[in-house]
Amino acid sequence: MAMTKIENTKLLRNEAKEIESAVAVDVSAGASVDYTEKLDGKILLMITNSHSSESKKATILKGNSLQGTEDLEVSIPSGKTYGIVIESGKFENVSGENAGKVIIKGETTDITVQAVELP
Repeated sequence: MAMTKIENTKLLRNEAKEIESAVAVDVSAGASVDYTEKLDGKILLMITNSHSSESKKATILKGNSLQGTEDLEVSIPSGKTYGIVIESGKFENVSGENAGKVIIKGETTDITVQAVELP
């Protein structure tokens, strides 16, 4: 499975908008979220575990800047959706083929991710 791009939903104040479809992520390729020119606290990642009975982990990979020191693992109970706002300095890649992107991998394809840009 090749790395998938997660489409950001860009919200505007006082305007309802449909959220882009969730993207399944796997442990081998994962998926990328565009973080170019975004301020911290402006992108909400929504991570869902669709497995019927087991908790599954999502891993947000450390970025390749000086602040990127360790991956962040989030355990999601079965059937739940968790939201998280991450610090871009720790997780955004600043160089290479994934520059401007945050990479997320799931323990299995039961993990899906959506990204919402807040106004």
